[in-house]
Amino acid sequence: MAVKTNGFIQGLEAQFDQPIRYRIQLDSEYLPLEIGRQLDVQFLQEKACIHCGRRVRKLYQNGYCFPCVQALAECDLCIVKPHECHFHEGTCRDEAWGREHCMTPHYVYLAFSSDVKVGLTRRGRELVRWMEQGAQQAMIIAEVPTRKLAGELEMEIARNLPDKTNWRKMLTHDGSPMDLKSARQQVIAALPEQWLTFVFADPTVEHHFLFPREAGFTPELKSLSLDKRTSLAGVIRGIKGQYLLLDDGVFNLRKHTGYRVQISIS
Repeated sequence: MAVKTNGFIQGLEAQFDQPIRYRIQLDSEYLPLEIGRQLDVQFLQEKACIHCGRRVRKLYQNGYCFPCVQALAECDLCIVKPHECHFHEGTCRDEAWGREHCMTPHYVYLAFSSDVKVGLTRRGRELVRWMEQGAQQAMIIAEVPTRKLAGELEMEIARNLPDKTNWRKMLTHDGSPMDLKSARQQVIAALPEQWLTFVFADPTVEHHFLFPREAGFTPELKSLSLDKRTSLAGVIRGIKGQYLLLDDGVFNLRKHTGYRVQISIS
C-alpha cells in the first residue's frame, strides 16, 4: 500500500530498537521508513523557517531563516562551540532558554561512528544524540554541571581524539566493534586532575546501536540534494544517522529541514 503526503520537512526521528526504527516528520504528520520500500520525493519549491514559518529562498543551520539565526539562542555560535558559552557574562540571547538548555548537567562521552570521537550532550538526551550521529557504540566519560564546562572538557580530550564525524566513513563502516573501554581508560589517564572529580566511576555502561541496512549493501557516497534536483526516487536500502541510503546516493534529511516536499512511500 502506498502512502502519499506533502508538507515541510521537520526532521528524521529515530526510536531506539534493534535495529533502530525511523520515521520522517512532515509538519505534524509522521511517516514510518522501512528498508525495501520505494521512496519518491518531489521538491515543491518552497522553504520555510522551522521557528517562525517565514517563507524564504535560503535556509541556514538546518532550517532557520537569517533573522532567526541572528536572534535565537539556539542558533548562536556557542551552540557549536560550547566552550565559548557566554551565559555567565549576561549576554545570552534568551536567558530562559539558556537556563533550560545550557545551565543543566551535560555528559561528555566517547562514541564510535567513523572513528572513536569525543562529544557532549545534555543529560537525558544521550540516546537521541548518539542515534543522530550514527554511532554504533557509545560510553559516557563524565558528567559536568553546565554546557560550558562540558565544552571545555571536550576541548581538553580533543587534543588527542577527533570531535567530528566523517560521514563517508560512518556510512561505509562494516559494523566491526571498537574497544571503547580501553579508549576511555586512556582518555581518563591523560586528564588533568581538575577534571577527575567529574569522571564516572567504572564500570560504566557501553551502549550499542544497530542501524537498519539491507544485507551486503554498500552505499554510493554521492550526496543527493534538492537544491540541485527537483526530485529523487529509489528503494530505501538503509538508514543511518540522518541519512537515507538509496540506490544512487545518500539523502541527508537534516540538511533539508524546512523544505516543502511531496513524499510517496510504497
